Amino acid sequence: MDNLKQAVINKSRSYTACLSEAHRMLFDNIKVIFSRTWAYSLVLAMVSALYLSLYIHAMLYGGGFGLAVMLCVATLAAIAAGTVFQARVMHLVNGRPMRWNLARCGILTACCIVAGIVLIGVCAAVVFGIVESQQYATLADMQPVFICLGGMSVVVALLMLPFVYTSMKYMMEPECKLRRMAAKTYAVGLRHWGLVFTALFLAELCVIPCSLLVSLPMFIVLAANSYSVYGVNFIGDPTGLPSYFTAIQAAVFTLTFFIWAYVNIFIVFVCYFLYGSIATREKEKKEIANELKG
Repeated sequence: MDNLKQAVINKSRSYTACLSEAHRMLFDNIKVIFSRTWAYSLVLAMVSALYLSLYIHAMLYGGGFGLAVMLCVATLAAIAAGTVFQARVMHLVNGRPMRWNLARCGILTACCIVAGIVLIGVCAAVVFGIVESQQYATLADMQPVFICLGGMSVVVALLMLPFVYTSMKYMMEPECKLRRMAAKTYAVGLRHWGLVFTALFLAELCVIPCSLLVSLPMFIVLAANSYSVYGVNFIGDPTGLPSYFTAIQAAVFTLTFFIWAYVNIFIVFVCYFLYGSIATREKEKKEIANELKG
């Protein structure tokens, strides 16, 4: 790894050991990580803050074609900035050139976008088909459908967990080709589904409280903006917000997303040690099988 202190990756670990090593790896190298990623994180935070500000403006005040175009541009910019930031983090993990990591992170991001579009398309097609067949379907009639679609989405998300191993293996091993390895590595990840699920579930339990704590100023700003709009539109009160509120909102959003980026690096490191643990277990399994054959 490029100047980062870490434990040996080629070792079979439990989910608690993966979490412990990821925690140690993050905090032992926090200065190096920050010094090499702060610019990327800042760009990501600024673009994400812009996207959220535009989205909130559209929700509270409505918008036309121009705002829709700006939202699309901001969405694409946020995805691109997120991909670059992820590539920078992986550069610190695998030590490979930034361009190489960026290309592979871009491919993985494109795969996630395509999968999301397919899932949304299937859900939309189901809803549209039911509405077309029942001309007078109400929201109450559609409620069971929405529950089923929500349950299906959860099942799909759980079935996607083995791709954590696929993605990390693709980022760590340059000889791997995603098209050729996807099915095989998914099967490997599926055999270790319990390990992946438990480790990531506990990792999220660690990350979510931190993210919520960091997000408190953002929630306060959002609440103030919402109540102001409600008072102006429905009660006729003056706005009550200072003229520099937009600047405060942008600063709070940017700072929140900036910290979020570093909180979520912990999840990347957990996936890194999961990959090492699964790869080691598979290697040991093959060695035992060869010994028994011999």
